Amino acid sequence: MVSHYHDKEHWVAMSNIKLFYYSMSGHSHKVLTLASMLGLSIDTVSVDLKSGEHKTEPFVSLNPAAKVPVLVDGDTVITDSHAILFYLARLYDPAHTWYPAELPTQVEIQRWLAISAGELCTGPVALRGIRVLGKPGDEAQAMQQTLRLFSLLSTQLEHQPWLAGASPTLADIALYSYTALIVQLEPSLRDFPRVLDWLARFEQLPGYYSLPAK
Repeated sequence: MVSHYHDKEHWVAMSNIKLFYYSMSGHSHKVLTLASMLGLSIDTVSVDLKSGEHKTEPFVSLNPAAKVPVLVDGDTVITDSHAILFYLARLYDPAHTWYPAELPTQVEIQRWLAISAGELCTGPVALRGIRVLGKPGDEAQAMQQTLRLFSLLSTQLEHQPWLAGASPTLADIALYSYTALIVQLEPSLRDFPRVLDWLARFEQLPGYYSLPAK
């Protein structure tokens, strides 16, 4: 279900779990992917970033940073995609599939979440923003950072199928969306076959949620 929000009373009238998102946002896609793979029923509330809807009330009362995604679960409001992934995995994944209980795996997942917040954002996210969304930035530098990230991914995937080990975890969800989106835009990135194979494996997982158009 996709709807537009109007006021706080409207939000309360909707289902218990609500995701405020933008359809072109890879960060939003991460959360939609995990929700789909967990089989969660959530209301998705479209926020029009192009018109500046995210900078107006009542959205900024949810997230003063004026960014999507935002998850509302009852009285709980979470405003960062990685924090949302962690919250959903801890609360709605009793099998601990996506955030396993073993400490070494948790440490590895946290490492990749840091990479997602760092190298992924300065590379693929920035490059896509420049090319697709018309954002200002240094395209050559963003491309260089993207190549560095792809090299890192390729090395990690040399001896294991998933970023944090033998099974898919939050690490893969956090890195997948923008990695796949930038491959669609930049043909030279197809020179990383292990990364392409990882993307293909991810897309075969039960509950896979399709990417935005670009």
